[in-house]
Amino acid sequence: MKSLNIDAVISWEIGLIVIFFGLIILLLGSYQSKQEFDIDKLPLIKPTTKIVLGFFLILFGSIQLLPLLKGL
Repeated sequence: MKSLNIDAVISWEIGLIVIFFGLIILLLGSYQSKQEFDIDKLPLIKPTTKIVLGFFLILFGSIQLLPLLKGL
C-alpha cells in the first residue's frame, strides 16, 4: 500500500479540538447564511468564509488523526 507521505504536525488530541472548532464554525456559518440579509447588521465575516474555514479546519484536524489509524 502506498503512503500519501502526509505527516501529523501536532498531536492527535489537538487535531480533535481543531475538528470540533471547525464544526462549530461550519454550523455558525450555515446558520448565518439562512438568516435574512440586513444592511444594519452587516457581519464582520461573511457566512461563506466561515463555511470554507470550517471545512479546512476539519480537513486539517482529520489529517492530524491519521497516526491513530496506523495503530489499528
